[in-house]
Amino acid sequence: MAKTTDQARGADLRYARKMRRLFEKIEHMEWQVDLARETIGLEQRRFDERRQIKVANLDNRLKRGLYQKELRLASAGDAAREMLDKRMPSFDQKQRLAYRKTRQDMRRQEGLLDKTGRMPEGKALSEASQEKLDAFAARQATEHEGFKLQVQRTAAAGRPQPIQRANLHKEYVQLMDRKAARLKALDQRLVARDAKRMLAFKKRQKGITDKLEGQIALAKKTLLEGQVRQVYQLPEDVCLRLNNLSMVFGGLKAVDDLSFDVMQGEIFGLIGPNGAGKTTVFNCITQFYKPTHGNIFFRTREGNVLRLNHYQVHEVITKGIVRTFQNVEVIGELNIMENLLIAAHPQFRSSLFAQMFNTRKVRQEEMVLRERALKVLDYCGLTAIKDLPPVGQPYGILKRIELARTLMAGASLIILDEPAAGLNDQETVELTHLIRQIRDEFKLTVFMVEHNMGLVMDLCDHICAISFGKKLAYGTPNEIQNNLLVQEAYLGTNDVGRAEAKP
Repeated sequence: MAKTTDQARGADLRYARKMRRLFEKIEHMEWQVDLARETIGLEQRRFDERRQIKVANLDNRLKRGLYQKELRLASAGDAAREMLDKRMPSFDQKQRLAYRKTRQDMRRQEGLLDKTGRMPEGKALSEASQEKLDAFAARQATEHEGFKLQVQRTAAAGRPQPIQRANLHKEYVQLMDRKAARLKALDQRLVARDAKRMLAFKKRQKGITDKLEGQIALAKKTLLEGQVRQVYQLPEDVCLRLNNLSMVFGGLKAVDDLSFDVMQGEIFGLIGPNGAGKTTVFNCITQFYKPTHGNIFFRTREGNVLRLNHYQVHEVITKGIVRTFQNVEVIGELNIMENLLIAAHPQFRSSLFAQMFNTRKVRQEEMVLRERALKVLDYCGLTAIKDLPPVGQPYGILKRIELARTLMAGASLIILDEPAAGLNDQETVELTHLIRQIRDEFKLTVFMVEHNMGLVMDLCDHICAISFGKKLAYGTPNEIQNNLLVQEAYLGTNDVGRAEAKP
C-alpha cells in the first residue's frame, strides 16, 4: 500500500514538472509575440527619425546657398550681428590659444615649469615678462576691436539699392519656393519608400505572430485537457494564497500555520509588531527561505496557477513576483537608466550565441527594453535625471527608482517591504499616490509590509495582522482597527484613536 502511494506521488510530481515546462513554453512564446508586436511600433518610429534626419540635412545644405542673400536683404545692423555671431567665436578662440602659448613660452624660458609642464604654486613670472605678457594682451584687445569694426564695415558696405533689393527679394522668394518643393519631394519619396518597407516588415512580423499564436493555442489546449489532473487550483479572483505556512529556525517558529488570500488587483497589507515574522513571510513567498511546512500558490498574469515551493529564488521573478527592500538597494556605479535595464535582465531571452554575434533579435530586444525603460522613467518622474548616478539622490527619489525597477521587471505582484521607511510626510503622500496609480494603471496586485499605520489604513483594501507568526485578524482597515486582539498585540492599547502611532 505504501509503495502504491509513493508511486502515485511520484506520478503527480512528474505531471507537475511536465505542466511547469508547458507553462514556461507558453510564457516564452507569448513573450516572442509581445516582442514582435512592440517591434512594429519601434521600427515605424525608427523610419520616421531617419526620414526627419535626411530632410533636415538637405534643409541645412540648401540654407547655406541662401545665406548670402539673407545677409544682403537684412539691415546693416542685423547683418553685422549675424556675421559677428558667426565669426567672432573662432577669432576669440585663436586669440586665447595664442595668449596661452605666449605665456607658456615665457614660463618655460624662466624655468618655472615642472616635468609635467605645470607651474607649481608659489612661483610667478618676473616683472619684465609679466609686462610683456600684459602688452601682448593689450594688442590682442586692440585686434579684437579692429576685427569687430572690420566685420561691421563689411556688413554695411554694398547694401543693395531699392531696385536691386526688390529684384534680390524676388530671387530669394523663388529660391525659397524651390527649396520647399525639394524638401517636400524628398519627404514624399522617403514616406513612400518607408511605407513599402514597413508593409513588408509588418507582413514578416504577422507571419511570426500567427505561427506563435497557433502554437500557443495548441499548448493551451493540451494544458486545458490536463486540467482534470491539475493539482493546483485557485479561485479566479485570488492572486496569492498562503496555505498553512510555517517556517521554523531551529527551535524558533517564525511563522506558525499562517493562511490568507491576496485578491487580484488589490493593495494588501501585512502588519504586526517587530519580530512578528512579516519579513520571513516575504522571504518564503520569494523562496529565499524554503517553508518548513505549507504551500504558496500564485496565479500568473497569464492565469497559470503555480506552487512556488517548486521554484528557486532566482526563478520567482520570471513568474511576475518582484519585491523591494527596506534598505534601498541600487547599483551606484550605474546611472538610473542602467539600473532599470538591469532590472529587465530576466526578460532578455536571447541565447548566449545570439548575444555574441549581436543578431537582429538581440538588437530588437534591446530596443524594446530601452523604450520600456524610458516610459517607466517618465511615468515615475525620473526622466530628467535618468543619466545621473543614484548615489547622492534624495531618499524619496531612491524609493521611486525601486518602484520603477519593479515595473521594468514585468511584475504582476509587487511586494513592498516598508516602502515609506525614512520618508517625510510629503514624500509619504506622494508615494501613496504613486502606489495607487501604479496599481490602477498597470493592473497589478500590491502586497506590502509597513509600520506607518496611517499609510496602511489609507492605502490597503485588506489587511492581515500577525503576532509571533500567528494570524490575529484578517479584514478591511476598519475591521482591523476595531479588532481588540490587534489593538492589544500590535498597538499595545485599546484606544482606536491612536491608530496612527508607530510600533
